[in-house]
Order: sequence, then C-alpha cells, then structure tokens
Amino acid sequence: MKNINRLVNFVSQKLLAILLIITLSITVACDPSIDALAFDLPEANSQEDLTPPSAAFSVVEGNDYLTYSFSNQSVSATMYLWEYGDGNSSTGIDGANIYPDEGTYTVTLTATDNLGVSSTYSEEVVVVEPEIPPTLIPVILEPGFDNGNDSRDPWRNSSLGGVIQITGSSGYYEGSNGAKLPDPGSDRIGYQMISEFTPNKTYSLSFKYRFKNDTDDNGLLHVKMLTETNDPADIEANTVGSITFSEDVAGVEALATGTLIFNSGANSSLAIFFYNEFDEAYIDSFEIEALD
Repeated sequence: MKNINRLVNFVSQKLLAILLIITLSITVACDPSIDALAFDLPEANSQEDLTPPSAAFSVVEGNDYLTYSFSNQSVSATMYLWEYGDGNSSTGIDGANIYPDEGTYTVTLTATDNLGVSSTYSEEVVVVEPEIPPTLIPVILEPGFDNGNDSRDPWRNSSLGGVIQITGSSGYYEGSNGAKLPDPGSDRIGYQMISEFTPNKTYSLSFKYRFKNDTDDNGLLHVKMLTETNDPADIEANTVGSITFSEDVAGVEALATGTLIFNSGANSSLAIFFYNEFDEAYIDSFEIEALD
C-alpha cells in the first residue's frame, strides 16, 4: 500500500511539472510583453565588459634603420593584430617588421579580449636612412721632408731609434728633399703619431722609396702602422699594418711607389713607423687616403 502511495505522489509531481511548463509556454506565446530570449546565453558583446582591453605599444629601432620591433603594452587582451603600414601584418604578442624603404608608416595594433571587445592604438614610424659621415683623413706633418733638417722634428722618437737624415741627392727624392736611412748601424728610424682616423676604416698609405747599392746584401725597407708605443719590444704587438720592400725586387735605379693598406681598427690615432736593414734606403712623399 505504501509503495502505491509513493508511486501516486511521484506521478502527480511529474504531471504538475509538465503542466507548469505548458502553462509558461502558452503564456510567453500569448503575451508579447515577455522576452522569449530572456533566458538565452549571451553572445559576444551582448553583456557589459567590466575589464575592456586597452591597446598600446612602444617602438624599438633595430641596428638596421629598416628594422623595427614593437613592444606590446596592452592590458586585458588575449588576441592581437599588428598592421605595419606597408602591407605586412602579424598576430603575435609583440610585433616586428622590416620596411622596404624610407617613408612614414602608420603602425596599428588591435587588441581583443575573450568577449570580442576590441581596442586599437596607432603610431607613426618615420623610416630614414641615417647619413654616414665622411671618413676622416689624418694630416701627416712634413710628408715630403722639403723643409730640410726642420722636417725631421715630427718624425722623432728617441726611444725607438735615432732620427732620420735629410737628403738632397738627385734621384733620391721628390720635391726639394727626402728622408735618408743610412747604412745599418746608425739605427735611424722615422716615427710620427697622426690623429683623427675614423675607427674601423680602411686606409691607404702611399710613398716613394729607393735603395742605394752600397753593400753586397739586399737592403730591406720596413713601413708599419702602429698604435702608440715607446718600447721597441712592443712594436710587433702594436702593429696594425706592415709592408716590407726588398732591394733585389725594387731595384736601385729610381724611386719606386710603395703602398700600405691597413684598417684603423678601434683606433683614432696611429703612428707611421719606418726603418731599414742591410743597405741604405730613402723614403719620401707620404700620402694617406681612405678606401671606404
């Protein structure tokens, strides 16, 4: 008997629920003042966004003037669209672009959150190729030794050797005079520190030279570019460029042209250093120019 009562109660509850649903449906259908979609789930943008996104970014220039990166500073966003103003776009958190040429480009970031709410931020990027300053050309004092013995003063370094002599012998110089390095034993050298090199540039040091056949040995003439030193033991370590000429190759009949190509490296000042071995030598008409 108890089981029958329970069954009757269960069926009665179910019938009441069904009647209630039918009644509500009829009421909604018959009463236009009731919103039939009031109980639907909200779509994107259909409910208030309490933390809407805010798009923002900062611009970072690269080492190459055409290359830029963009640091995303947006808040409350999960999706991003970068438009770089040159037809390129991306969807990463941060942006990056290589521009095709100089110009003014408008970069736009659209930041969107999970509710579909979007925010945009734009900024102009002005792409300009930087001017490259001309390579500096250092000034060599007394490059042609034409002021007689006074020409020796810029070429002195008593810590490295004796001072050069000056020659006026025909055929051994250009202009009025030239520098003379007598037979070895006198230990004469030329050394001049010159400034205002552009770092990391390639230069050409040209000059005239000649040997005098005074010995049975083939003379050698060494020309170097050094970082500053007053210690003979440091010459090799301080050398950034060097060239050697041999009497048996150059001959002794006339002035020959010599050229030393070197790179200034990180230096803005370097020294010209020259000396001879085994036979008398002459050098004149120094000139320096930039090759790049």
